[in-house]
Amino acid sequence: MSRPSRSGVSSGDRRHLRADPTKQRKYELLAQGQFFAPVVDLASAYVAAAIADPAGTEGEFWALSCLPGTTPRRLSALTMRITDILVIYRAEPVQTTQVDALMIVERSTLEAGFGTRALARKRYPRLRFTDSDYHGAGMDQMMISGPYKQMIRSLRDEPVMDAAREMARRMMRGGRVMHWRGHNPLLADHVLGRA
Repeated sequence: MSRPSRSGVSSGDRRHLRADPTKQRKYELLAQGQFFAPVVDLASAYVAAAIADPAGTEGEFWALSCLPGTTPRRLSALTMRITDILVIYRAEPVQTTQVDALMIVERSTLEAGFGTRALARKRYPRLRFTDSDYHGAGMDQMMISGPYKQMIRSLRDEPVMDAAREMARRMMRGGRVMHWRGHNPLLADHVLGRA
């Protein structure tokens, strides 16, 4: 019998996720294409900046999807509780090979770190800093969105790192990820440096 983890996800459930042919097919499709490196690079930057124990919380408190069928152009989403905290997608028009992303962070921490939102925009003119009201992320939230390379750059900046970390901490304190079955451990292997 499989032993359940802290969240109730058993090791048997984890093995099933890894062996799931649909997850393997989606992972292989992404891995063979031009969008794999941007997805891995951005998800890795987010995990390194925001999650204190990524390997210990993977699949329980956060899940990483691979080519989810729920939204057109979406390449991957990192979900906590019921909220997509990081979404990586093909930019429009879809004929281009550009990758954009959005990330939900704690507004008060970001604004305290920069002093004002205008200063954040000045430092990152290609990114958008807008109020958001994603379900499940609480009142104190902001969306940062734009080209994935600029998003990676911002995640190396202390005010953005702190704002991402505070949002992640709050979300994971709220309980396990509801969509853990959507987690793709094959993609997570690359994000966590196991592949």
